[in-house]
Amino acid sequence: MEIVFLGGAKEVGASSVLIKAGGKNILVDSGIRMKEDKLPNLQLLRELGGADVCLISHAHLDHIGSLPLIAREYPNIFFYTNQPTKDLVKVLLYDSLKIMDSKEDEIPIYAEKNVEDLLDRTITYGFNYTFEPIEGIKVTFFPAGHILGASMIFIQTQEGSILYTGDFSTDRQLTVDRASLPKIRPDIVICESTYGDRLHTNRSYEEERLFNSIFEVVSKGGKVLIPAFAIGRAQEIILILRNYMRKKKVEFNVYIDGMVKEVIRVYKNNPTFLSSRYYKKVLKGEDIFLSDTINVVSDKKQREEIISSSDPCVIISSSGMLTGGPSVFYAEKLVENQNVLIAITGYQDEESPGRKLLELTELLESERKIELNGKEYEVKCRVEKYGLSAHADRDSILGFLAMLKPRTVIFAHGSDEAISQISDMAVKELEAAIFVPQNGELNTVLIEKPRRQLSFFNVKKLSNDETLNEENIKSLWEYLLENRQEANHITAEHAIMIWNGKQFLERDEVNRVFELLKSCPYFEQNPRKPYLFKILSKAEVEEKLKPKPMEQNRMRDLAFEMFKDYGLYKVGMDTEKFSVTFYFNFPYIANKLEDKIKEFEEKTLWKVEVNPNVNLTYVQKYISGLLEEKGVKLLKFSYNPVINAVVVRPNKELDSMKDMSSEFFKQTGIELIFDMEKKEDETAKTQNKDRMEQNKALLLIDLYFENEKDRVYKKSIKESGKYIELSFVTPFVAEKYKEKLGELSQKTGWEIRVSQTINQVEMVNILKDILARYSIDLVKNPSIYPAAREVKVKLAEEISKDIADKIANEFFERTGFNLKFS
Repeated sequence: MEIVFLGGAKEVGASSVLIKAGGKNILVDSGIRMKEDKLPNLQLLRELGGADVCLISHAHLDHIGSLPLIAREYPNIFFYTNQPTKDLVKVLLYDSLKIMDSKEDEIPIYAEKNVEDLLDRTITYGFNYTFEPIEGIKVTFFPAGHILGASMIFIQTQEGSILYTGDFSTDRQLTVDRASLPKIRPDIVICESTYGDRLHTNRSYEEERLFNSIFEVVSKGGKVLIPAFAIGRAQEIILILRNYMRKKKVEFNVYIDGMVKEVIRVYKNNPTFLSSRYYKKVLKGEDIFLSDTINVVSDKKQREEIISSSDPCVIISSSGMLTGGPSVFYAEKLVENQNVLIAITGYQDEESPGRKLLELTELLESERKIELNGKEYEVKCRVEKYGLSAHADRDSILGFLAMLKPRTVIFAHGSDEAISQISDMAVKELEAAIFVPQNGELNTVLIEKPRRQLSFFNVKKLSNDETLNEENIKSLWEYLLENRQEANHITAEHAIMIWNGKQFLERDEVNRVFELLKSCPYFEQNPRKPYLFKILSKAEVEEKLKPKPMEQNRMRDLAFEMFKDYGLYKVGMDTEKFSVTFYFNFPYIANKLEDKIKEFEEKTLWKVEVNPNVNLTYVQKYISGLLEEKGVKLLKFSYNPVINAVVVRPNKELDSMKDMSSEFFKQTGIELIFDMEKKEDETAKTQNKDRMEQNKALLLIDLYFENEKDRVYKKSIKESGKYIELSFVTPFVAEKYKEKLGELSQKTGWEIRVSQTINQVEMVNILKDILARYSIDLVKNPSIYPAAREVKVKLAEEISKDIADKIANEFFERTGFNLKFS
């Protein structure tokens, strides 16, 4: 196997690699340099037999800038990449044509026809799909995490396998996720080394530092210019500003100029290649880049207005190295202004104005001069560099290679210094042959036994004549399960290839099948890599096809629609258990709505519970209204949940109190008791004279209950000595002592009443005491519903029915309340 760098060895620019394997010439990338000697060595390519196929890693000019020349020179070859890269290549190359045409002293290196021809012969495939561009050569694109569509290219030949990393990032960015590979076993890795001599600072720290610097300048009425690569960096900066403006709750105007606006359109048109976070937002129709304060510059007139205006703002414009585009126009106008920040956020070529601008910061103010468009300017503005690199740093590269364990590593795409440092470290840390090639040098790599590759997706093609659709997608799924592909992942391209046996796929067909996979129940979209779909098992599909509970907001709306007229005023929900709690003004009403509640449960698949508590605010208002209709005012209102009764005191007696109480009970299920003030009659006065002295009476009560299991918690003389009130844990416990209380009343001459309140603290203590004997803990304190005589409890562990019955029986015996386990 022979590998020749036509450009990109010991440099950043003009990346182009020729791989001669299996009797084929595979060209990977063909870029340009940002200086006079723009092109890779295309004459050497011709001398070596030209190209049989061209693979494109990503759409930056240093990787694609000379592709139209390849298309012109080799009219019979095809170019392969993914769809967003093809879309970006179109934007970038047409923009380059405009720039070349605008420069009177520059002869264009290619024509529009060459770009059209290139695009016509560019075939696209998505990530993780293996295709065969020419016989005997298999190719798979994997996410490189550098910019939208950036790919690592895995090439399998009979002589061995090669992974060409292209530009890659092991850190997750805002617009794209980090590089991602399955368990491949390349014999050779051709690895980028842009930052092979340094480590990156923390990304989130740099993002915050950038925003803080920007905000400091605009807060003082200044302007900020960010020259940015139109593809990748500009979109990252826009999202950084949007996120921080939202986070810090501040706003300022941001203007986007140059090719950036066209690139944004491509990003939004290829959502499956975005990071999972923004993919979902784009699908919902959100504009993730532009907003009320972030806008595109429409023409030259607006540029002039932005510069002449005294309003503070941020300008994001291409090009990123100040080598052309609107960023140079802005720099000329702003560089001599002290209240300006020029923020450099990306790689700067050694001869670029951006690099020179950074170097000036180390000089005295009087020496800070720069040439832009042939004119010299004094640099009075502030210039800062921010580390937002989309390339892997030294340690990330070495860690990545250690994971792959290749036999041979070839370092390229980096300065002499960067490649020298990383190659020296790689020799010590990796068990691999390390190559540092020169441009034009023929590197022969002998692979005695090519490593066996794990098959990503090896399923025999069906070669079906039918179009894959909603009716037959199940057959494809069943076929995949028969071939033991359960839990593997499939792409739209895989689905078409297996079903129809097609290799050359049209974009519209791929998009249609993508939507089909997304909507059918047999596959599940990967949340982090939306271009992949998991092949579900039969059990997973059965679960997926089960009727699902209604969406919670729709369910809530339906609940009020069906039950509002019956006094439903609140709906609570447990979204994990799909359980809903209805709150009625009068819970008793639920007894009359059993059929309607059942209908609701069948429609929504949510289980309904009814809260047993009365809406006291409503009840008081309701009773006040009833009394006012009869010309009576409500003086006093109370509710006793134990006896489920409302006690009211009107300002005068009513003839219809009995009928009113009866009707109220029918409508609400609650007793209505009228408490009218009465004068003590003479008989009562006479009886009171024969009563036992109160302290003796209270002592006798203590003696009566001395040996009983149930305690009397409190004894009170009520209403200035009218009666004695005894408090048990609940009034229901007192029912066991009805005869004893009658006997005490006769002996003492006192009327003895039982308090209708419950001691909730003691109820919880009793429950804990019972549970402690079974070594069971509560998750939280129980819920007590006096009107329903229920206590709902959640235990820290499951218990048997036998134990649950014993606990519930003892609790009822000691409190008179039913215990329910949830």
